[in-house]
Amino acid sequence: MGAEPGQPLTPAQRRGVLTVWLIIFIDLLGFGIVLPSLAYYVKLFAVPPWAEGFARAFGLEARGGVLVGLIMTCYSLAQFLFAPIWGRLSDKVGRKPILALSTAGFALTWIMFALATDFIWLLVSRTLAGVCAANLSTAQAYMADVFPPERRAKGMGLIGMAFGLGFVFGPAIGGGLTSDWFLSLLFTPGTEQFGRAHLFMPGFFAAGLSTISFLLTVFMLRESLSPDLRAGLGPRKGKLAELFDALKRPAIGPMLVVYFVVTLGFANLEAMFSQFNADYLRISTSANAWVFVAIGLTLAVIQGGLIGRLTRRLGSARVLAIGLGGLAAMMFVFGFQRELNPGLNEYGWLVVVAVGIGAFNGLCNPSILAIISGHARADAQGGTMGFTSSAATLGRIVGPILGGIVYDAAGPQWPFALGGSLIALGLLALAINWRVAAGPAGTES
Repeated sequence: MGAEPGQPLTPAQRRGVLTVWLIIFIDLLGFGIVLPSLAYYVKLFAVPPWAEGFARAFGLEARGGVLVGLIMTCYSLAQFLFAPIWGRLSDKVGRKPILALSTAGFALTWIMFALATDFIWLLVSRTLAGVCAANLSTAQAYMADVFPPERRAKGMGLIGMAFGLGFVFGPAIGGGLTSDWFLSLLFTPGTEQFGRAHLFMPGFFAAGLSTISFLLTVFMLRESLSPDLRAGLGPRKGKLAELFDALKRPAIGPMLVVYFVVTLGFANLEAMFSQFNADYLRISTSANAWVFVAIGLTLAVIQGGLIGRLTRRLGSARVLAIGLGGLAAMMFVFGFQRELNPGLNEYGWLVVVAVGIGAFNGLCNPSILAIISGHARADAQGGTMGFTSSAATLGRIVGPILGGIVYDAAGPQWPFALGGSLIALGLLALAINWRVAAGPAGTES
C-alpha cells in the first residue's frame, strides 16, 4: 500500500523502493556494459547471407552497422511489445512475481549472449533481453503504488537516477572487462579464446549482476499492490480496449502524446551525438566518453534529489514545462554550437551544453510519468505504465532512424534542430492540455 499524503514512507516501503532502484540500476549496468562494444561483438561472427542481401538492397557497404542496428531494433521492438503485457500481468498477480521472473530471464539471456556461437544466437539473446527489459513498466508501477501523488515525481526520478548511473558505470566496467590488458591476464593474446573472451567476459559478468537482482527481488522486495486491488480486477479488457480506456482518461492521452514526441525528439540526439562529436566537432573517443559521464552524473543528481524538491514547490506540470522549454533550447544550441560560439573552446562548451541537456531532460521524464500515474486508476497502474513505456520505446525505435536520415540528407546540425522542434511541439501540447495536466487528479493535488 502507498503512503498517505503528507506521511513519510514506512521502513518497509523504503526498503522496497531501494530494492526496485537496485534492480533497475543493475539491469541498466548490464546493458551499459555491452552497449558500447556491440560493433565489436558482431565482428566475431560471419555475416548471414540474408543480412548481406538486406544491406545490398539499401546500397549499404558497412555490414557491421546493419547488424548492430538490427540488434538494437529487435531489442527495442521486444521491449515495446512486452511493456504493456508485463504491466497488465503485474496488475493481476502483483509487482514482485513479474520483477522476479524478468530478472531471472535477464540472467539467462546474458548467459545465451556469452555463449553465442553465431550471429543468430546473438540476435535472439538480445531480443529476449528486450522482453525482460520491459519490466521497467512494472518498476514504475511499483513506485506509483508506494509514493503518494504529490511525491510520485520523486519515485519516478529515482528510476531515472538508476538509468543515469547505469550508463555512467556500465561502459567503464565493460571497457575494463574487454581491455587487452585485463584479458591478457587470463588468455593468450591472438588466440580464439582471447577473441571470444570479449563476448563472454562481459556476458557472464552481466549474468552475475542479474542473478543478484533476482535474489534481491525474491528475498528483499515486499509486494506493493494490495490483495484487494488484485482481487477486484475482475475480467480484463483486451489490450487495445484497455489502451483506449486509458487514453480517454484526463491527461493520460495528451501526456502519452507528449512522452512519445519528446522521446522521439531526444532520440535524434542520442543516435547522432557521438557521430556529431567525432565528425563535426572532431572530439576524441576518450573526450566523448567523458561527455557521456557528465550527462549521466547530471541526470543522477537531478532525478535523484532535486526533482522531488522542485515538484513539491512548483508541481509536476510546471517542472515539466521548464524541462521541455530548456531541453528544446539546448537541442538547438547543441546542433549550432560552432556557429553560435566560434571563438570558444569547443570541448569546454560541449560539456556545458551537454550538462544543460542532461539537467533539463532530467526534469521531463519523471514529471510526465508522475502526471500519467496520478490520473491512472489504482488497479491499472501497471497496464497504464506499460503503455507509457511502450510510447517511449516507440520513439526510440523511430528516432534513431529518423535522425540518421536527416544527418545524411540535411547536415550534422539538423537532427538536433528537428529534435528541438519536436520537443517544442511537446511543450505546445502540454500548454493546450494544461488544465487537465495540472488539475486535481494529477500530482499537484
